[in-house]
Amino acid sequence: MSEESLRPRSEVGDLAKNTSVAFVALDKSIKGRVEDGLAVALLTSRTQLVDYAGALFDSGRDFARFLWQSENDQWLQVTLERQQDVALVKVTTTASTLPAGLTSREIDVLTLLVGGLSNREIAACLVLSVRTVSTHVEHLLDKLGETSRAGAAAVAAERGWLCLPIRGRDVPTNNLTVSILEAHTAPKAASFSSSRRLVPTKRPLVVGSLIPLSGPAAADGREMLNGSTLAISELNARGGISGRWIEHIVVDTDIFSIDHVELAFRRLADAGVDSIMSGYVFVEDVAREAAVRYGVPYLHSMTSEAHAAVVADDPIRYAGIFQVCPTELHYPSSFLHFVDDLRANGRWRHRSNRIAFIDTTLPGGKMVTEVTIKTARQLGLDIVLVETVDPMGVDWAPIVERIVRAEPDAVMITQFLASELAGFQHEISKRAPHVLVFATYTPSIPEFLELAGPAAEGIVWTTVTGTYSDAIGHDFEKRFQRLHGQRPGRSQAGLAYDGIHLLAQAWRAVPDSQDFNRVVDRLRRNRYRGVNGSYSFDNASQSGLNFPYTTSDPSLGQAHLVFQVQDGEHRIIGPAPYAEAVVRC
Repeated sequence: MSEESLRPRSEVGDLAKNTSVAFVALDKSIKGRVEDGLAVALLTSRTQLVDYAGALFDSGRDFARFLWQSENDQWLQVTLERQQDVALVKVTTTASTLPAGLTSREIDVLTLLVGGLSNREIAACLVLSVRTVSTHVEHLLDKLGETSRAGAAAVAAERGWLCLPIRGRDVPTNNLTVSILEAHTAPKAASFSSSRRLVPTKRPLVVGSLIPLSGPAAADGREMLNGSTLAISELNARGGISGRWIEHIVVDTDIFSIDHVELAFRRLADAGVDSIMSGYVFVEDVAREAAVRYGVPYLHSMTSEAHAAVVADDPIRYAGIFQVCPTELHYPSSFLHFVDDLRANGRWRHRSNRIAFIDTTLPGGKMVTEVTIKTARQLGLDIVLVETVDPMGVDWAPIVERIVRAEPDAVMITQFLASELAGFQHEISKRAPHVLVFATYTPSIPEFLELAGPAAEGIVWTTVTGTYSDAIGHDFEKRFQRLHGQRPGRSQAGLAYDGIHLLAQAWRAVPDSQDFNRVVDRLRRNRYRGVNGSYSFDNASQSGLNFPYTTSDPSLGQAHLVFQVQDGEHRIIGPAPYAEAVVRC
């Protein structure tokens, strides 16, 4: 039985859809002919692969497999096969993401490691510090599940996880097939997309990220990683920052664990990073103190009102910490005023004034406060049920049963995991389809729509930082999809993208990126308009501003967007001027 016959049908279909085959004719006399029903033609849009095919033929070798990044930044798995008794090389390309969660820089390091270079030699080739290379090697060993360099080299060579062109300066040539191909094509390869391929002579700028790439928050983590990767690849394609490439060191972090978060900060500090970024860390005090301990500028996308208050109370100690988005303070009032507006404009027909809340035990997950209760009373809304649930593993059936008995017409749910919110949505859409569900943030993760399916239709949700549906947002979505083969979510991907650009803006103005005081001062004073709105940190808590709640000027803040899932798509329904649809009740 063939290997293909063992694959699931859906996988075979995906392979067929993403794989292309062409033949490179080394003999001009056979170009344009048809061989075995397949056209013999040059890959005119991928001339570098034609060069590699010719190098394979000239080398006398029969087979090569490697990773290659196309002109539009799409990663391809490439296989070259010399055809017997004819001057043809079969070129098979399959669109893919980088394997095993490896980053592009880790692939560069792995390629040189397979070639037998030491950490010091790799550092010299890639213009990195030895400590940074050591960190890269440690990470790639973890991702490959190997305990030795030899084991990692064997896996990479066997599976074709080596990168061409081999990036670096003065790279030693060895007997690896990819090295031979590189040596045969070096003059031509140097001219290909030179702004991306040329290695700068200055030390790179290094961003370290704590990202949950495994575990319950992995879907969120992929959004952060993909948004950061797009920003870095675009900046490097334009020559980096003042002639310095941006490197990215990512530590897969359990954001619920004190030990994991402390270890992640230590690993990044040991690697000599110029800044640290993270999404939400549910042990926020640990992250905050680790950032102070290592002194590196720290940009995070927690929406913590408690954290913002701590920074405001001690601005000298926490001068290097920036919460790039607004806090969750106005989430409950957003819900209450949304319901009140529905009543005022006549869209709340045949509905009562009864509402319910589902909070979570996680930091930032408590929406029912004294202020919430007071505001609800002022608006004439009756809170008939408050549930507080764990962050994961929730049995939604009894909770929905209590909602049914309480008879609210709207329920606000704060649940940060897409799988949990999808589970709730499935249950309530069956038992109480008339109830309007108002969620925070979580539907922004693409996984939510995938898991909830038709049950997601009509859900209303809000976020303090979301990607706008304007020309800037649409252009970002197109570039993101071109690079990653999928659309971004509506929050964290854009936020991570903007975070890299916030750092880039500061680094352009500060000659020494390790002069953290000057970098921090520049971050505080800069203004930046990104895909998620505008960023301004010149305030006591060094947090993003919320339009319209904490600033009436949209050029200084990020809009507190309200979305509704309509016909399977997220549509902004408020506030003006960002709305693109009206709410459906």
